[in-house]
Amino acid sequence: MQHKAQISGLDLILALMLFFLVMVLFAILWDLVHYNIRTTADADIIAIQVANKLLNSPGYPYDWNATNVQLIGLSSERGVMDQAKFENLLELLELDYEKVRELLGLGPYQIYINMTYIDGSPVIIDGKPAEGGIPPENATAVSSIRRMAIYGEVVVHNNSVTFVFDSSGSMQWFSTSMGYKNGILSDSWVNVYNVTFPSSPASNFDFVLEFNNTAGSYGRINVTSPSGIKYGCSDSSPSCTNCGTGCTATHYSGADYMNFTSARWEAGVWKVYARKRNYANPLSYDLMVQTPPKRIDAAKNATKNFIDVVANESKGIDEISLYRFNGCNPQRISDFTTNYPSLKTIVDGITASGATPIAQSIINAADYTNTTATRKHTIMIVVSDGSETCGGDVIAAATYAADKVGKICTVGFAQGSTGEAQLKQAAAIGRCQYYSARNEEELEIALKQIYFGNLEKQKVLLNIVVWR
Repeated sequence: MQHKAQISGLDLILALMLFFLVMVLFAILWDLVHYNIRTTADADIIAIQVANKLLNSPGYPYDWNATNVQLIGLSSERGVMDQAKFENLLELLELDYEKVRELLGLGPYQIYINMTYIDGSPVIIDGKPAEGGIPPENATAVSSIRRMAIYGEVVVHNNSVTFVFDSSGSMQWFSTSMGYKNGILSDSWVNVYNVTFPSSPASNFDFVLEFNNTAGSYGRINVTSPSGIKYGCSDSSPSCTNCGTGCTATHYSGADYMNFTSARWEAGVWKVYARKRNYANPLSYDLMVQTPPKRIDAAKNATKNFIDVVANESKGIDEISLYRFNGCNPQRISDFTTNYPSLKTIVDGITASGATPIAQSIINAADYTNTTATRKHTIMIVVSDGSETCGGDVIAAATYAADKVGKICTVGFAQGSTGEAQLKQAAAIGRCQYYSARNEEELEIALKQIYFGNLEKQKVLLNIVVWR
């Protein structure tokens, strides 16, 4: 019996030893699992923090590069990655990987970054996939996060642009502004504006008085030079065309116009007088003082520059069609094409004459675009220097066209307030905006802003991998 008891005691000791061994192993395994869970959770947190830093901050300094960076950030605006900054990050990952780890607060973790398009294909920069850092290898903890963003200048060129060109008679007037004023005309002559001419360079110049009723010639303008010479037409001669030596006058429906040769140029203050004539209701006006080039020439140059921009940026993808004013009957002078040299030749041949059929031009261009455009995005650009003079309803036309064209963008070129109001409303209805240009350079800028502002930016995925 004692022998059996000794055997049972030994069994108990062995059982206890085995139990303690299992408990130790369990504790070790538990710590290991808990460590891995904690490590993975830490990696997840760090990956999220890195993504937020990169996409929500522009970094510091704002124009940081690989040599001066104090804070890494990629955004130019929220959700839009700056192309140059991303390339600087890739450079820094190659030149000073440890500095990137320090600035991003990675601690013991490593980082790998790459950029792909939505379909998973790699973004290529300088002939190589856009990636940097160290890919995971024998990792015990890995956290991967993807963020969608718009990437800098990577854009989708897939546009049909319908360009409506104002070739009305007023496009023969000059385009470079020396002064502008608007107001309400009275029944008597009033000194409505004074403008100072410099001593040089002397050039041809003109004065334009536009008013808000285009049905008749209800306004008159006279000017007095710095030396006291008076130029103008008396009310007793309503058909006057000779307003003085070196001065010619034209009375339009909706405008009064005076054109001077460079021989009449005088340095100093020119006084401008205006009044309404045979019109009972209030009559608002826009007064413009201008020098060359002619509006038609400036607009043709700006349009050809725009065609070059589309050609170079889209590399032959974006197509353009052209409309011009032709009396009260808009004329399509080019179907949609990517033959950009041909478009420029057609623009060169445009001459200025006739009325301003803005409404019918918008309708015709919209119908053509709706049935003929072959690209994903459709944009109508309307450039005009005046208001509707053919009895059309610009607002109704824009409302009609908005269902047929993606966007209707408008530019007022040396525009008066009446025409400007019409173009602003048309652009608002057409899901775009109105741009004002007072000279050729401003017109070029406006057209570029319309084009680049309406390009579809390419969406990309920024893939961030944090590991150890």
